[in-house]
Amino acid sequence: MRFTRKILIAFFGLWIGLFCLNITYPALADEASLDQKNNTINLPLKDIQRLATAIAQIKRYYVEPVNDDKLFNYAIAGMLSNLDPHSDFLDADAVQDLQMATTGKFGGIGIEVIPENGFIKIISPIDDTPAFKAGVKAGDLIVRINGKLVGDLTLRQAIDLIRGDPGTKVHLTILRKDTKKPLEFDLTREIIKIQTVKTQLLDNQYGYIRLSFFQNETKDDLVNAINKLQKQANGHLAGVILDLRDNPGGLLDSAVDITDMFLDSKHLKYGGLIVYTKGRIESSDIKAVADGSDILHGLPMVVLINGGSASASEIVAGALQDQKRATLAGEKSFGKGSVQTVLPIDNNSMIKLTTALYYTPSGRSIQAKGIVPDIAIPDLQIPKANQEDSGLMITEADLNKHLTDNSTAAQPTPGQVQTDGKVEDLLYKDFQLYQALNILKGITSVK
Repeated sequence: MRFTRKILIAFFGLWIGLFCLNITYPALADEASLDQKNNTINLPLKDIQRLATAIAQIKRYYVEPVNDDKLFNYAIAGMLSNLDPHSDFLDADAVQDLQMATTGKFGGIGIEVIPENGFIKIISPIDDTPAFKAGVKAGDLIVRINGKLVGDLTLRQAIDLIRGDPGTKVHLTILRKDTKKPLEFDLTREIIKIQTVKTQLLDNQYGYIRLSFFQNETKDDLVNAINKLQKQANGHLAGVILDLRDNPGGLLDSAVDITDMFLDSKHLKYGGLIVYTKGRIESSDIKAVADGSDILHGLPMVVLINGGSASASEIVAGALQDQKRATLAGEKSFGKGSVQTVLPIDNNSMIKLTTALYYTPSGRSIQAKGIVPDIAIPDLQIPKANQEDSGLMITEADLNKHLTDNSTAAQPTPGQVQTDGKVEDLLYKDFQLYQALNILKGITSVK
């Protein structure tokens, strides 16, 4: 992978704003450094005086004393929060949390979120975290935290209520689509260690790779995972499912590197583009171009996405789709297509500022549109015939005078696959993955 401009270190994806909690704002991005040497910024003296007067009036008349640091921080935060949902002020604590972003180890409950209409919307729970294990889902809205209404709190206050020391508890009241009553969750905070790559071998020859986040080590972990799958398949891997569902993003260069792994730079359209950005100033425009070879040597790929797939995961999905490298299946992605740059304002604080929009190789903007899969697969829960809630299901055995097969041969069960050597009812456990496997088998058989 190569970038056509020099890039400073920043983040792209749904940023985990406070990693001790693992709550996320959408999204930081790699971005070209801003050249301010020749820029002259004229600020209107009248408006500066208005700001100074407002601060003076607060200091003089507010019911409680407020120090200058807080007032100026509030002023900066207010300016940024009113620009767009993704620009933000980062105080010393938030900067420290930001620096933890690439380690994959932090305290909290394991959710990626954004503010929405006075509530906190969950983009996705991170795999194997307290929220994930408790059944918190993408799209849930947090309305109360420890009994306090989210609408009465600032985002910072809400974050401070949810985060805390590992081993302590937090109570969330959640609204979920198609659920009549609020859901109550008692969650125990813990140190979150993100395992970004998980693998399984399906039916002895199809690789399943789950990517939950894009971090510094994700590329190396993915290479090891593919080598493991090849060994499990005795060198006869027939195809791969890349699962990006509920992947909120992460590092831009990690996402680009991983996309590059699956592309043969000698046989690409659009000049080998993986992603590019466009902003107001020239230095906001960057291009990432593939320069490697396909680690799978052209094996068929199916990429699974859903409404929790955001930002960096949308870059991967969009690039593989545009370059005709993979078939996308599942549901439309989240649609986080803006770029944020982290800029210092003093030794202890920074601002996160939206500076550009990113585009797929063919020129599609994903901002507020998302990536549309080639094959739509709804997220269904298929009941087994013997489940109590499936009493209305009618099968052949229920019909009068049905024929009976008296042979002693074992009959295959629909939905069963071999998963790492064990029989599993994939149809009932994960309908989207089951269908993705069928799609992959179909592509493989055609080839």
